[in-house]
Amino acid sequence: MINKNRTVAWQGWHIEIPRRWDPVKLEGDHSEGYALFADAVRPRLGLRWQTLKRTIEPANAVEKAMRTEVGQLAAAEAKRCPHLDASWQSPLLYVEPEPPGRDVFSAFSDISGRLLQVVYHAHRRENLFTSTILPTLADLPIERATAWSIFDLNCVIPGGMKLTSQRLNAGDLSLTFADRHHEVSVRQIAIAQLALQRQSLDGWIADQQKTSRRYHKAAGSMTDLAVTAGQREISARLARMPRRTRYSFLWHQPACYTTIGFHDKDRDRLVLLHGTDDSLLQVIAPTVGAL
Repeated sequence: MINKNRTVAWQGWHIEIPRRWDPVKLEGDHSEGYALFADAVRPRLGLRWQTLKRTIEPANAVEKAMRTEVGQLAAAEAKRCPHLDASWQSPLLYVEPEPPGRDVFSAFSDISGRLLQVVYHAHRRENLFTSTILPTLADLPIERATAWSIFDLNCVIPGGMKLTSQRLNAGDLSLTFADRHHEVSVRQIAIAQLALQRQSLDGWIADQQKTSRRYHKAAGSMTDLAVTAGQREISARLARMPRRTRYSFLWHQPACYTTIGFHDKDRDRLVLLHGTDDSLLQVIAPTVGAL
Protein backbone atom coordinates (compact mmCIF):
# COMPACT_ATOMS: atom_id res chain seq x y z
CA MET A 1 0.00 0.00 0.00
CA ILE A 2 1.41 3.38 -1.05
CA ASN A 3 1.72 5.94 1.71
CA LYS A 4 -0.33 9.00 0.79
CA ASN A 5 1.99 11.27 2.81
CA ARG A 6 5.65 12.18 2.48
CA THR A 7 8.14 13.36 5.06
CA VAL A 8 9.69 16.77 4.50
CA ALA A 9 12.82 17.44 6.57
CA TRP A 10 14.46 20.81 6.06
CA GLN A 11 16.76 22.95 8.24
CA GLY A 12 16.10 20.80 11.31
CA TRP A 13 12.30 20.57 11.23
CA HIS A 14 10.23 17.58 10.07
CA ILE A 15 6.63 17.41 8.95
CA GLU A 16 4.45 14.99 6.97
CA ILE A 17 2.37 16.39 4.12
CA PRO A 18 0.32 14.88 1.26
CA ARG A 19 2.46 13.56 -1.61
CA ARG A 20 0.71 15.80 -4.10
CA TRP A 21 2.16 18.91 -2.39
CA ASP A 22 5.56 20.02 -3.67
CA PRO A 23 7.93 22.76 -2.49
CA VAL A 24 7.75 25.90 -4.63
CA LYS A 25 9.89 28.13 -2.41
CA LEU A 26 12.74 27.34 0.01
CA GLU A 27 14.53 30.33 1.49
CA GLY A 28 16.90 31.10 4.36
CA ASP A 29 18.95 28.89 6.65
CA HIS A 30 18.58 27.16 10.02
CA SER A 31 18.30 30.41 11.94
CA GLU A 32 15.65 32.04 9.76
CA GLY A 33 13.75 31.04 6.65
CA TYR A 34 10.57 30.27 4.78
CA ALA A 35 9.15 27.29 2.89
CA LEU A 36 6.02 27.13 0.75
CA PHE A 37 4.29 24.00 -0.54
CA ALA A 38 1.60 23.87 -3.20
CA ASP A 39 -0.42 21.39 -5.22
CA ALA A 40 -1.16 21.72 -8.92
CA VAL A 41 -3.78 24.40 -8.26
CA ARG A 42 -2.85 26.61 -5.30
CA PRO A 43 -0.57 27.15 -2.27
CA ARG A 44 -1.37 24.73 0.55
CA LEU A 45 1.15 25.09 3.39
CA GLY A 46 3.71 27.67 4.44
CA LEU A 47 6.33 27.48 7.19
CA ARG A 48 8.26 30.42 8.59
CA TRP A 49 10.91 30.12 11.30
CA GLN A 50 13.14 32.55 13.17
CA THR A 51 15.67 32.25 15.98
CA LEU A 52 14.68 34.47 18.89
CA LYS A 53 17.07 36.61 20.87
CA ARG A 54 17.48 35.47 24.45
CA THR A 55 16.03 38.72 25.73
CA ILE A 56 12.69 38.07 24.00
CA GLU A 57 9.99 36.25 25.93
CA PRO A 58 8.83 33.27 23.78
CA ALA A 59 5.15 33.58 24.76
CA ASN A 60 5.08 37.24 23.72
CA ALA A 61 6.81 36.43 20.42
CA VAL A 62 4.30 33.68 19.66
CA GLU A 63 1.34 35.97 20.34
CA LYS A 64 2.86 38.75 18.24
CA ALA A 65 3.45 36.40 15.32
CA MET A 66 -0.16 35.24 15.50
CA ARG A 67 -1.47 38.83 15.54
CA THR A 68 0.72 39.72 12.58
CA GLU A 69 -0.58 36.79 10.57
CA VAL A 70 -4.32 36.83 11.28
CA GLY A 71 -5.00 40.21 12.90
CA GLN A 72 -5.87 41.34 16.43
CA LEU A 73 -9.47 40.06 16.55
CA ALA A 74 -8.75 36.63 15.06
CA ALA A 75 -5.64 36.19 17.25
CA ALA A 76 -7.87 36.61 20.32
CA GLU A 77 -9.72 33.46 19.21
CA ALA A 78 -6.55 31.35 18.95
CA LYS A 79 -6.37 28.39 21.34
CA ARG A 80 -3.58 26.29 22.80
CA CYS A 81 -2.62 22.94 21.21
CA PRO A 82 -2.45 20.38 24.02
CA HIS A 83 -1.75 17.40 21.72
CA LEU A 84 1.80 18.52 20.81
CA ASP A 85 4.85 17.33 22.75
CA ALA A 86 6.36 19.33 25.59
CA SER A 87 9.22 20.75 23.48
CA TRP A 88 6.81 23.35 22.03
CA GLN A 89 6.30 26.37 24.25
CA SER A 90 3.14 28.52 24.16
CA PRO A 91 1.60 26.75 21.11
CA LEU A 92 -1.32 28.66 19.62
CA LEU A 93 -3.72 27.52 16.91
CA TYR A 94 -6.20 29.63 15.00
CA VAL A 95 -8.75 27.78 12.85
CA GLU A 96 -10.67 29.76 10.25
CA PRO A 97 -14.36 29.26 11.18
CA GLU A 98 -15.66 29.80 7.64
CA PRO A 99 -13.22 28.69 4.90
CA PRO A 100 -11.72 29.61 2.54
CA GLY A 101 -9.10 31.15 4.77
CA ARG A 102 -5.99 30.34 6.75
CA ASP A 103 -5.46 28.07 9.72
CA VAL A 104 -2.38 29.21 11.62
CA PHE A 105 -0.15 27.50 14.17
CA SER A 106 2.56 29.38 16.09
CA ALA A 107 4.91 28.06 18.77
CA PHE A 108 8.41 28.34 20.20
CA SER A 109 10.73 25.32 20.11
CA ASP A 110 12.83 24.64 23.21
CA ILE A 111 15.02 22.34 21.13
CA SER A 112 16.39 24.85 18.62
CA GLY A 113 15.33 28.17 20.15
CA ARG A 114 13.27 29.05 17.09
CA LEU A 115 9.80 30.47 16.63
CA LEU A 116 7.91 28.44 14.03
CA GLN A 117 4.72 29.46 12.28
CA VAL A 118 2.75 27.08 10.05
CA VAL A 119 0.01 28.44 7.77
CA TYR A 120 -2.48 26.06 6.17
CA HIS A 121 -4.53 27.43 3.29
CA ALA A 122 -7.94 25.90 4.03
CA HIS A 123 -10.46 25.83 1.18
CA ARG A 124 -13.03 23.71 2.98
CA ARG A 125 -13.44 22.62 6.56
CA GLU A 126 -11.59 19.35 7.13
CA ASN A 127 -9.35 17.87 9.82
CA LEU A 128 -6.28 17.44 7.61
CA PHE A 129 -4.23 20.21 9.25
CA THR A 130 -5.04 19.59 12.90
CA SER A 131 -5.31 15.79 12.91
CA THR A 132 -2.80 14.69 10.27
CA ILE A 133 -0.18 17.38 9.62
CA LEU A 134 0.41 19.19 12.94
CA PRO A 135 0.90 16.01 15.06
CA THR A 136 3.87 15.08 12.84
CA LEU A 137 5.67 18.39 13.37
CA ALA A 138 9.06 17.98 15.04
CA ASP A 139 12.24 20.00 15.50
CA LEU A 140 15.88 18.96 15.92
CA PRO A 141 19.02 20.88 16.89
CA ILE A 142 21.47 21.36 14.04
CA GLU A 143 24.33 20.05 16.23
CA ARG A 144 23.05 16.47 15.94
CA ALA A 145 22.89 14.21 12.91
CA THR A 146 19.99 15.69 10.97
CA ALA A 147 17.66 14.18 8.41
CA TRP A 148 17.04 16.06 5.16
CA SER A 149 14.19 15.12 2.84
CA ILE A 150 12.91 17.14 -0.10
CA PHE A 151 11.11 15.83 -3.18
CA ASP A 152 12.54 12.31 -3.60
CA LEU A 153 15.97 13.01 -2.10
CA ASN A 154 16.57 12.15 1.54
CA CYS A 155 19.66 11.55 3.64
CA VAL A 156 21.12 12.03 7.12
CA ILE A 157 23.93 14.58 7.51
CA PRO A 158 26.29 14.66 10.55
CA GLY A 159 25.75 17.41 13.08
CA GLY A 160 27.32 20.80 12.58
CA MET A 161 27.22 20.73 8.78
CA LYS A 162 25.14 23.48 7.15
CA LEU A 163 23.40 23.55 3.81
CA THR A 164 25.44 25.79 1.50
CA SER A 165 23.68 25.24 -1.84
CA GLN A 166 20.82 23.35 -3.43
CA ARG A 167 19.78 22.32 -6.93
CA LEU A 168 16.29 20.92 -7.19
CA ASN A 169 15.69 20.29 -10.88
CA ALA A 170 13.19 17.70 -12.07
CA GLY A 171 15.00 14.36 -12.01
CA ASP A 172 18.30 15.85 -10.81
CA LEU A 173 18.43 16.83 -7.13
CA SER A 174 21.51 17.98 -5.26
CA LEU A 175 22.26 19.30 -1.76
CA THR A 176 25.69 20.54 -0.65
CA PHE A 177 26.74 20.78 3.00
CA ALA A 178 29.87 22.07 4.71
CA ASP A 179 31.46 22.83 8.05
CA ARG A 180 34.84 24.36 8.88
CA HIS A 181 36.75 21.28 7.76
CA HIS A 182 34.69 19.27 5.26
CA GLU A 183 32.33 19.59 2.33
CA VAL A 184 29.95 17.02 0.85
CA SER A 185 27.43 17.04 -2.00
CA VAL A 186 24.61 14.50 -2.24
CA ARG A 187 23.17 14.17 -5.74
CA GLN A 188 20.36 11.93 -6.94
CA ILE A 189 19.34 11.36 -10.56
CA ALA A 190 16.12 9.75 -11.75
CA ILE A 191 15.33 7.62 -13.61
CA ALA A 192 18.61 5.70 -13.20
CA GLN A 193 18.03 3.24 -16.04
CA LEU A 194 17.60 6.11 -18.48
CA ALA A 195 20.59 7.98 -17.04
CA LEU A 196 22.80 4.89 -17.39
CA GLN A 197 21.78 4.56 -21.03
CA ARG A 198 23.30 7.99 -21.64
CA GLN A 199 26.59 7.04 -20.00
CA SER A 200 28.04 4.53 -17.56
CA LEU A 201 28.29 4.97 -13.81
CA ASP A 202 32.00 5.75 -14.20
CA GLY A 203 31.04 8.46 -16.70
CA TRP A 204 28.62 10.07 -14.22
CA ILE A 205 31.33 9.98 -11.55
CA ALA A 206 33.77 11.68 -13.94
CA ASP A 207 31.16 14.36 -14.71
CA GLN A 208 30.64 15.00 -11.00
CA GLN A 209 34.37 15.42 -10.52
CA LYS A 210 34.50 18.22 -13.09
CA THR A 211 33.17 20.53 -10.37
CA SER A 212 36.54 20.20 -8.57
CA ARG A 213 38.85 19.92 -11.56
CA ARG A 214 40.54 23.32 -11.20
CA TYR A 215 42.82 22.45 -8.29
CA HIS A 216 42.57 18.64 -8.35
CA LYS A 217 43.55 15.92 -10.83
CA ALA A 218 40.98 13.76 -12.55
CA ALA A 219 40.76 10.28 -11.06
CA GLY A 220 43.20 7.93 -12.75
CA SER A 221 41.28 4.81 -11.73
CA MET A 222 38.15 3.77 -9.88
CA THR A 223 37.68 1.01 -7.34
CA ASP A 224 34.74 -1.13 -6.28
CA LEU A 225 33.02 -0.48 -2.97
CA ALA A 226 30.13 -2.13 -1.11
CA VAL A 227 27.57 0.23 0.46
CA THR A 228 25.29 -1.27 3.13
CA ALA A 229 21.80 0.28 3.17
CA GLY A 230 19.53 -1.36 5.75
CA GLN A 231 19.46 -5.06 4.87
CA ARG A 232 20.83 -4.42 1.38
CA GLU A 233 24.37 -4.37 0.09
CA ILE A 234 24.80 -2.16 -2.97
CA SER A 235 27.77 -2.29 -5.32
CA ALA A 236 29.34 1.14 -5.70
CA ARG A 237 32.32 2.78 -7.38
CA LEU A 238 34.83 5.08 -5.68
CA ALA A 239 37.27 7.58 -7.23
CA ARG A 240 39.74 10.00 -5.63
CA MET A 241 41.03 13.33 -6.95
CA PRO A 242 44.33 14.42 -5.32
CA ARG A 243 45.29 18.09 -5.29
CA ARG A 244 47.53 19.07 -8.20
CA THR A 245 51.19 19.30 -7.28
CA ARG A 246 51.53 22.88 -8.48
CA TYR A 247 48.82 23.90 -5.99
CA SER A 248 50.38 22.16 -2.99
CA PHE A 249 50.94 25.54 -1.33
CA LEU A 250 47.20 26.24 -1.26
CA TRP A 251 46.61 24.92 2.22
CA HIS A 252 42.94 26.03 2.15
CA GLN A 253 42.26 23.63 -0.73
CA PRO A 254 41.45 20.03 0.35
CA ALA A 255 44.21 17.50 -0.17
CA CYS A 256 41.78 15.22 -1.98
CA TYR A 257 38.20 14.96 -3.22
CA THR A 258 36.40 11.62 -3.24
CA THR A 259 33.38 10.60 -5.27
CA ILE A 260 31.17 7.58 -4.58
CA GLY A 261 28.52 6.52 -7.07
CA PHE A 262 25.99 3.70 -7.10
CA HIS A 263 22.72 2.58 -8.66
CA ASP A 264 19.99 2.09 -6.06
CA LYS A 265 18.03 -0.49 -8.06
CA ASP A 266 15.16 -0.79 -5.57
CA ARG A 267 14.32 2.91 -6.09
CA ASP A 268 15.90 3.14 -9.57
CA ARG A 269 17.94 6.17 -8.54
CA LEU A 270 21.51 7.04 -9.40
CA VAL A 271 23.30 8.39 -6.30
CA LEU A 272 26.52 10.42 -6.39
CA LEU A 273 28.35 11.62 -3.27
CA HIS A 274 31.24 14.03 -3.69
CA GLY A 275 33.29 15.45 -0.85
CA THR A 276 36.53 15.97 1.00
CA ASP A 277 36.42 13.03 3.42
CA ASP A 278 36.15 9.33 2.49
CA SER A 279 34.82 8.19 5.84
CA LEU A 280 32.18 10.94 5.90
CA LEU A 281 30.85 9.91 2.49
CA GLN A 282 30.68 6.27 3.55
CA VAL A 283 28.65 7.27 6.63
CA ILE A 284 26.17 9.29 4.57
CA ALA A 285 25.85 6.87 1.63
CA PRO A 286 23.71 4.22 3.42
CA THR A 287 21.23 6.91 4.56
CA VAL A 288 20.36 8.14 1.05
CA GLY A 289 16.83 6.98 0.30
CA ALA A 290 16.38 5.43 3.75
CA LEU A 291 13.50 7.68 4.94
